[in-house]
Amino acid sequence: MFVLSREEMYFLDKYTIEKIGIPGKELMEKAGRGCSEFIQKKILLTGNKVALFCGSGNNGGDGFVIARYLRNWNYVPVIFLVGNTDKMSPETLENFNKCKRLSITIHYVEDFNIWKDLDVNLVEFDLIVDAIFGVGFKGVMQGWLIDLVKDINKIRKTVVSVDISSGTDANTGRAEIAVKADYTLTMAAFKYGHFLGKGRENSGKTIVIDIGIPEKTYKKFPPKARLITEKNVLYPERSLFSHKGDYGKIGIIAGSSGFSGAAIMACRSALRAGAGLIKLYHPKGMETIFETQLLEVMTHSVPEDSSGNIDFEQFSQTLSELDAILIGPGIGTSEKMKNLLEKILRNWGKSLILDADAINILAENQAMLNFISGRLLTPHIGEFARLIKKSIKDIINDPVKELEEFNQKYKSSVLLKSATTVFSDGKELIFDISGNDGLSTGGSGDVLAGIIISFSGQGMSFKDSAASASYLLGKTAEKLAEIRKPASIIPSDIIEELFKY
Repeated sequence: MFVLSREEMYFLDKYTIEKIGIPGKELMEKAGRGCSEFIQKKILLTGNKVALFCGSGNNGGDGFVIARYLRNWNYVPVIFLVGNTDKMSPETLENFNKCKRLSITIHYVEDFNIWKDLDVNLVEFDLIVDAIFGVGFKGVMQGWLIDLVKDINKIRKTVVSVDISSGTDANTGRAEIAVKADYTLTMAAFKYGHFLGKGRENSGKTIVIDIGIPEKTYKKFPPKARLITEKNVLYPERSLFSHKGDYGKIGIIAGSSGFSGAAIMACRSALRAGAGLIKLYHPKGMETIFETQLLEVMTHSVPEDSSGNIDFEQFSQTLSELDAILIGPGIGTSEKMKNLLEKILRNWGKSLILDADAINILAENQAMLNFISGRLLTPHIGEFARLIKKSIKDIINDPVKELEEFNQKYKSSVLLKSATTVFSDGKELIFDISGNDGLSTGGSGDVLAGIIISFSGQGMSFKDSAASASYLLGKTAEKLAEIRKPASIIPSDIIEELFKY
């Protein structure tokens, strides 16, 4: 499923109108009819009363088309025009005039005093349609519309937003004040803002409405982003005639005193995700813990010289047998680990995944970022903020921009973990919205890292390893929530349920 930026949506609209020859009014008609059909089939009963808040842009035009169809299907639409007819496009004005000819009630609301003087009781309506602002909205909602939106949000009635919740930025999901929709009926494809920041919360359930943009247009101009789903997720291929060597030899450098669990969970999830052979490298003195807890994993202490420093020459000989390495879960940020990470970055040329404390070491030693080209980093938002020396708020306000700038600068890939997880390699974007609050517990990231390294060791690209692992983690948590409360889900449950859903 494609996910479009504001600019991509504008381009596809313009190309469809100017090059393919489908008139703008036809696209608006299909948009409004598609929304009306969803409302009719999924929400309303015949005769229900509908309040439509319409702006003067094409989003408002879609709202006018909805009002027309609802009137023709024996509903009772009432339009509240919060825009200016002088600013309407020809298509929007045409549909506005059609509503007038159908004698649909229209209230002209130019300011909050007029709105209050109307003394409208929104409780009397069965549905509220938000068609005030579309994907063109930027910045923060201003003036009296803030109070209007607050009134809409106070009413416990079903709210449908057209294209995107009014007040939400379509590229970033940023929304200081915005309509809180139960459903968002979006045109042609999802937008970034449906999944990012407050936009995901404000959108409710997002449904894509087909407006007639030909499939060949998407093939000719492939969008940068997509949403990972059950239909497009990829997992490593398996064969009846295989052996363990076919599924990757992976190394996991993890654990330290007090943090043995991070290493154990990463190894166990890598096993459950199908890795052929796993070697765990850990600090000296932890042999008994790992040998008793990880029966199917080969455990080795990181070799040291007589001075207690890591003997990287000896270590590198062992690592050379591997296909992929994960470093970071629970390793701490000591000088010894810093030196080990730097040596691996400088000398390891195969698949390398940097998680948890490896990212924290990079944040404290920025010069090492010069060696992350071609690597995959898996930070949560806090770790990424420390890495790029910005605030968490900066990341939340525009995660795509921050990811792309980072990856273009360092030629790396990043899986940014959050309620909506985003993969970026500077060229492509993948959004993952799977999961639930059962993953909001320590250790979930270690499980995810183990799945990613397993997939990578089995020959999958960073893009597919990261996105598919994130999706598998999320869907497994969703499946577990069918038999227990999400609050009671722990990372060990996730490991045991992998690939059962």
